[in-house]
Amino acid sequence: MSLAQRLRYHVGIRLPAGIREHRGIVNWEALPSLHYAKQLMLRYQTKDLRGTDAASFRSKLNEFLALRDFQMEGYTDPYMQRDLSVQFHWGHDHDFGDFFLRGRMGTSHLALVAAFTDLIRALPRHLDGKRVLDVGCWTGGTSLLLSAMGAQVVAIQEVKKYVDCLEYLKQVFGVYKLEPLNLSLFECTGPEFQDSFDFVLFAGVLYHLSDPVLGLRITFNCLRDGGTCLLSTAAIPGNRSFASYEGPGVFGDGGKETLSRSGWNWFTPSVPALRQMMADVGYKDIQVRKVRSGAGLRALAVGKRVHHVDITRAGLSQRHIR
Repeated sequence: MSLAQRLRYHVGIRLPAGIREHRGIVNWEALPSLHYAKQLMLRYQTKDLRGTDAASFRSKLNEFLALRDFQMEGYTDPYMQRDLSVQFHWGHDHDFGDFFLRGRMGTSHLALVAAFTDLIRALPRHLDGKRVLDVGCWTGGTSLLLSAMGAQVVAIQEVKKYVDCLEYLKQVFGVYKLEPLNLSLFECTGPEFQDSFDFVLFAGVLYHLSDPVLGLRITFNCLRDGGTCLLSTAAIPGNRSFASYEGPGVFGDGGKETLSRSGWNWFTPSVPALRQMMADVGYKDIQVRKVRSGAGLRALAVGKRVHHVDITRAGLSQRHIR
C-alpha cells in the first residue's frame, strides 16, 4: 500500500462525512481532496508540454536521473554527504501520461494536501491570490500541486540539481506562478521573504535542520499576519517535551564504496516539544496531530501567525534574526 493509504491517526480527528476508519486506518482513497489532487496533477502530462516533444522531455528527465554530481552542490567530499544530495533521486510518484516515474516519497504529496484540507481543515482547495512558500520542495511534487490549486508558489530547495529539474518542469509545462530557488531555509531572511506569504508548507524538513528553533522562527517571519504554517515532521513517542539527537548516521553509512547515507536527521522532536517550539517562536492556535506510516511516527501541525512578536534572544544562533 502507498503512504496515502497507510497513514494511521492516533488522536481525535473528526473525519469528513462519508469517511470511515477500519482498525484506525483512514481510507485515504475516499478523501475528496485526494481525488481532487490527483485530477489536478493530470495537467502535468506529455500532452501538455510546451516548446518540446515527449521524446525530448523524457530524454531530459533521464539526464537528471543519471546525475551524480557533488561539485555542483559545492561539496568537497561526497562521502560525507547524503546520497540524496549527490545522486539525483525523483521525489514523488508522477504519471506523465506516456510514462510513469516512481518517487521515493510515493504519493505522500497528495496525502499531505488531503490531510491539511479535509482532516485538519487548514488549507483551502482553491488558492487563487494566495502566496505559498514550499520549503524543501525536492523535485516539486507539492509545488506543482499547489500551483495547480491556484497559488503563487516560491519553492526552495538546498540541493541545486533538484531546483534545476523543477525549473525545467516549470518551463515545459508553463507554470509561470512557480518560482524555484536554490536556497536553504536559513537564507530566507531578506526583505523579499519577510511578511510575504499566506501559507508556509514546512513538510519533512524540521528534523533535518541543525537548528530547528531558528528554522521555525524563519517560517514565522515569512508569513503575513493571519498566515498559516503547515508542518509535517518525523516525531518520537513520549509525553514529555524532548528531542532525540540522531545525526548523520541515522540511516547508516555503507562507506565510500556504496555512498548509502540516504538521510540526515539532526533533532527529532516529541509532539509536546514540537508544540512548545512552535509556541516559543510566536505561533498561536497550534494544532498537532500524531500519525503513523511505514516510516514510523510523524506529526502534522498547523500554527497561525496572528501578529508579529519578538522571540527570546538568549543563545540564538542568529542574534539579529527578526
